[in-house]
Amino acid sequence: MRSKRTKEPVTPAAPAPVGEIERDVLIGAYKSGLISGWKRDTEQGYRLSLAGQGDKYVEVAKLTQYLDGLRKSGS
Repeated sequence: MRSKRTKEPVTPAAPAPVGEIERDVLIGAYKSGLISGWKRDTEQGYRLSLAGQGDKYVEVAKLTQYLDGLRKSGS
């Protein structure tokens, strides 16, 4: 009889840290109703949940510019 192989447990990767400035910008956008949520994705930047529009991936370097553009188009 063969012995059963045991699988090694897969540990999820630790979430990428959110910078203090980025966090403040995201919190401000959330409180103003511009976004309904966000999640940090290590490969693609941020996944922003937009009210009534679904999710949008934004690079970390372009986050502030993108949110400013949303504010201007919503005004």
